Amino acid sequence: MWLQIKLWVRGLANLPFRFPSKGVSVKDETKRMQLHPCVAHRGFSGRAPENTLASFRLALDQPGVTGIELDVHLSKDDIPVVIHDSTLKRTTNGDGRVRDFSAEQLSRMDAGSWFDQSFAGEGVPALDQVLELVAGKCRLNVELKGDDADPGQLAQRTVEIIRSHRLENDIIITSFNPEILRAVRRHSSSIRTGLIIDDCPPGLIDRVTELGASFLSIGFQHLNDSLMEQAARASVDVMAWTVNTAGDLRRLSRRPEAFQLCTNYPDRWLAAVQEEK
Repeated sequence: MWLQIKLWVRGLANLPFRFPSKGVSVKDETKRMQLHPCVAHRGFSGRAPENTLASFRLALDQPGVTGIELDVHLSKDDIPVVIHDSTLKRTTNGDGRVRDFSAEQLSRMDAGSWFDQSFAGEGVPALDQVLELVAGKCRLNVELKGDDADPGQLAQRTVEIIRSHRLENDIIITSFNPEILRAVRRHSSSIRTGLIIDDCPPGLIDRVTELGASFLSIGFQHLNDSLMEQAARASVDVMAWTVNTAGDLRRLSRRPEAFQLCTNYPDRWLAAVQEEK
């Protein structure tokens, strides 16, 4: 059974990056899996140190994971590296700003021991390494942080790396910062972009489309019927983040609209869509 599930969901990663239309019964677990694809937040970050190769490998091994979300900053030598914070203290044994170290220096830092000693020696990976690992296995949601670098430079370097791997059609670039999304669009007409927000102000879908984006990444508490109807009319795909409790995952997986569920715990997502206790 588990092997059948895993083989089926791996096939989802090869489908066009659009979601099924409304109206599919949420009583059927297979259709719920299709309606609400699982995106592993910073990899399987509930079981491994976030934004590390270990976390991404673990996510790829989980039944149901069709996407991985990760965060990108620029190193001192303008190489996109995968780490959430603009500073090193929380998730590495280093100190100071990410922007003050080369990609090679960051790769030698310990980004795993803070989570568990079994992950000691996991470095801060370059985006290039992650693309090599993930290519052909699942989709990527690349969040550009942009609080410590020029938006144009960050967008350009990220687009160049994605283009070098010929993955323009397999990746969405997202950001809280509209200027970054505009910069991405200047450097690429083919890579999809999306706005991240933890709010639901009036006219939100209009804001997304005005940016030339077709994706909305929104805090799951703000998901509502009106927003989903507006998104569907505008052909804007939606991802709800970050959904970690079994109750929230079960509740959201029963909604009839199509959207991604972003979680630190892909195993809990699978249990939710299968209605396991």
